[in-house]
Order: sequence, then C-alpha cells, then structure tokens
Amino acid sequence: MQRRHFLQSTGALTALALAGAARAVGATSSNAQSSAPMKITRNGSQPSMQGPAQWFTGDVRVDPMFQPEAPARTAAANVNFDAGARTAWHTHPLGQTIIITSGLGWVQVEGGPVEEVRPGDIVWFPPHVNHWHGASEKVGMTHIAIQEALDGKVVEWGDHVTDAEYNG
Repeated sequence: MQRRHFLQSTGALTALALAGAARAVGATSSNAQSSAPMKITRNGSQPSMQGPAQWFTGDVRVDPMFQPEAPARTAAANVNFDAGARTAWHTHPLGQTIIITSGLGWVQVEGGPVEEVRPGDIVWFPPHVNHWHGASEKVGMTHIAIQEALDGKVVEWGDHVTDAEYNG
C-alpha cells in the first residue's frame, strides 16, 4: 500500500522508472545466485592514457571506464579534449554513442555539417558511418564514449580531420 501511494505521488515518469528499476533489481537478484558476483571498478583504478597521435589531433586524455566481459561487448571511456583537439575520421561496426559531459564540442558525419554539442547532449553515430568528434576551437570538451565490439573490433580509424574540415 505504501509503495502504491508513493508511485501515485511521484508521477507517471517516475513510476515507470521505478518499475524498470524494480525489474532490473529482481533480475540481478535471481541471476546473482547462478552467476559470478558483481564487479565494482573503483574510480581512479585504471590509468589514464594520452590519445595516440595516429588517431587524434591535439591533446586528448582517455580514461577507460569499463571493458566488456563476455558475453557483453560494450565498452566505455571518458575522453577529454583540449580546445582544438579532435579524433581522426573513424567508423564503428555497431555504432557509437557519445554523451557530452562538459565544455563545447563539435561533431560531424561525412558529408554533413559540423554540429555544435553541449553538456547533456547525446550523439548516436550509426554503424559504419564515417565521423569525427572533438572540442571546439576555443573551449575544451569532455564526453563519455560508448561502443560495442563486433568480432573483437570496436573502431576503424581513417585519415586525420583537416583544419579546413574542422573549421567547417
């Protein structure tokens, strides 16, 4: 009875979110008995790395968040671009989602316009679509990059984004 009152008082969206969370908790609880225990990766437990010059222009720091453990295939990283820094052109076999967490960024799919992105924006790049993303010219940008591996491959790197392409 108390749960029903709480759901009624918090609104329909919250009720849906709570119902989904309850299903997820229930699934986790029942699966926990038959599978490995949960894994907690502590913040700061994975070393940062400099974005390799063959894949990035400018200063980029990559902080891995998680790697897939079979049968999962999703990985994520927090990527920090200094002003003017960007990826090279690239594609992902199963697409990529980036969540802008700070700063001001630019994104582009091949043949399309350079688009501005801000904190809270979420960008989906479909599978095999050539694209790049990075900071704006004068303001840095940080995003979370999420992508899946297909047959062990998560990205196909291409040419560096030229200054003319970057400045759109």
